[in-house]
Amino acid sequence: MSAQGRRERFAATFSVATELVERCRVELMDDIITLSDLVLETLRAGGKILLCGNGGSAADAQHLAAEYVVRFESERASLPAIALTTDTSILTAGANDLGFDEIFARQVRGLARAGDLLIGLSTSGESENVIRAARAARDMGAHTAALTARGGGRLRDEVDHVIVVPTSSTARGQEMHILIGHMVCDAVDHWWREENGMSELVQLLREGRRRERAQAAFYRTLAGMADEADDVAAAERLNGLLADEQHHVSRLSARLLELGEALESGRVAPGSVPPLDDWEDTARTREADEIAWYEAAARIVRDEATVTIIEEILLSERHHHEELGGKWMPAEPPGESDLS
Repeated sequence: MSAQGRRERFAATFSVATELVERCRVELMDDIITLSDLVLETLRAGGKILLCGNGGSAADAQHLAAEYVVRFESERASLPAIALTTDTSILTAGANDLGFDEIFARQVRGLARAGDLLIGLSTSGESENVIRAARAARDMGAHTAALTARGGGRLRDEVDHVIVVPTSSTARGQEMHILIGHMVCDAVDHWWREENGMSELVQLLREGRRRERAQAAFYRTLAGMADEADDVAAAERLNGLLADEQHHVSRLSARLLELGEALESGRVAPGSVPPLDDWEDTARTREADEIAWYEAAARIVRDEATVTIIEEILLSERHHHEELGGKWMPAEPPGESDLS
């Protein structure tokens, strides 16, 4: 196919996807809100989310479980979610001993508890192993939901709540499943911020302190290398950068102590340390990453004392990124013009 032919085909795919997104916005909004309610009610009550599917839907189940356990877009505590598609020993033993149709149901019987939520993903709605998982979940007293397409198949009648994407295309259905899944994750992030604002703040401060300790370890290691090489100039620059990072650690530690939190101890790894004659590029990249993290943190933090600390550290990291040398921190909290 020529480049022009591919261009036309891709444009047609974009048009179909755009039309489907709009149709789902109109037709499925209430169903998506109901699914988000089920997820939030489960998490509020201390339950967990179980997800399963086959093929691309198995990958989607793993993808969405990771958004809960690790994070979606906000720094927050880990939330309980399990993809039933990941443990090869369980899957192969179940398929070999019980049959492929039982690989998810068997896990549900061992892992699910009353009040949990099973979400099955199947574009056809005809995946027997997902259907049996829904039945097993119901027997365990767990809630059930499904993301389907192509009319919903038999699965739609086996769950408490179903979302049927109005398409006969497996690919477009799976794309909408991830979009819907991300919308629910966003609702969870907002719920967590509303109900656990201080917990989120502590989590963010801990992460910032961990990052700064790693930066300090990085510069400390390089400074030691410079001392061994009798490179006085490099040692002076690196010790200056180290002093700044230690100051950042102190500022974040002080705020955590003000909030009544204990400080985590133990060594923090410096990450990859380059040869002494090639350290500046690596340091510059690390500083750019720090700047991006603190800029993102500054957009979500509302605690005035923490905002002041973040602004101070941001100015320092920007100076490091531009100059990579010397101890530098503002004597006074920066104003808005200083961050422009």
